[in-house]
Amino acid sequence: MVAKAQIIIITMVLGEKNMLPRPIEKELFKVSPVEKAQLNSHRHIQDVPIEDITEEIDGSIVKSMPFWHFFENGNIAITKSNRFSFVPAHKHQFIELNYVYKGQSVQYIDDEKIILLPGQAIIFDRDVQQRIDYANRDDILLNILVRDDDTIGKLLTDQNITTNLLTRFLFNASQSNFNHDNFIVLDLNSDPTAFRLMESLFIKGWNNKKEGKNDQLLMLLFRSLLIASRDLVIHQKTNFIDAQQDTMIQVISYLNAHYKDITLEKLASHFDYSPNYLGDKINKEMGHSFKHLLQMRRLNIACNLIQQTNLSMQAISERIGYDNHSSLYRLFKNLLKTTPTKYKEKVTQTPNIC
Repeated sequence: MVAKAQIIIITMVLGEKNMLPRPIEKELFKVSPVEKAQLNSHRHIQDVPIEDITEEIDGSIVKSMPFWHFFENGNIAITKSNRFSFVPAHKHQFIELNYVYKGQSVQYIDDEKIILLPGQAIIFDRDVQQRIDYANRDDILLNILVRDDDTIGKLLTDQNITTNLLTRFLFNASQSNFNHDNFIVLDLNSDPTAFRLMESLFIKGWNNKKEGKNDQLLMLLFRSLLIASRDLVIHQKTNFIDAQQDTMIQVISYLNAHYKDITLEKLASHFDYSPNYLGDKINKEMGHSFKHLLQMRRLNIACNLIQQTNLSMQAISERIGYDNHSSLYRLFKNLLKTTPTKYKEKVTQTPNIC
């Protein structure tokens, strides 16, 4: 039984007028083909791939948006939510930040109703279930997507994760065995610096979609936003794990560092466990098997190599610990429902500038 939703209405502090460049604003308000279809059919059009995932606790099926569809130009992606429909309940395989540029966004975050107004944002982790109410013509919701733990690690370089709620949130999100049901609501209206950083980040990312690149400036803007927004939290649901008290962190960190040639037997021997005991411990505390965690680590590394290098599939296979590229093929088919070659075609295609 779904618990009755709590309603959180965020009061807006009026700030400076939103001032995205006119060509971008015109593009945001233009009715896209998907929006036109939703407007005409009065139903939701699923315009991105979506996968069924089974919840470990109760066996329920939850929709999940895979990361591979969005990150064609880099590990930080900028999108706009479609209007004239609702967005059904789903989770993500990446970190997402929603920012209201115009109008409002009524969202249900794990069945907690949150109303966001212009200049406000919400950032949430992978295990948060989100659904969004019907969006009207004037409701412009912008999305900033952050892909994987390597990207988050770069964002947190030279940051003190113990003194900033947002950087602690991202650090927690980067650890595979931590809780991932956290979210934070921000009101940027009261701080002109944070407000402008958010819109500068969006402008840069939006232009990157046409330029076909995702450069260092985008990363620096996001990092600056983390610092500028630390005192702008107006609502949160966080349950961070103390890294010093979680014994599994060392196990997973060792697995991540030695993904090329690690086995359960080697991992267990390093930490003086029996393989059966460690395998059961990983399953219980992480909700996934050793094999699955290793495959996901190798997949992330392979995706980065495909996107950022010109290595052959055979060379990439060897880099992540496989003897031949047929193993890489099976990895992509099992986890992404595509092939390495098709994935490469997607993420390296020339952007459509029209």
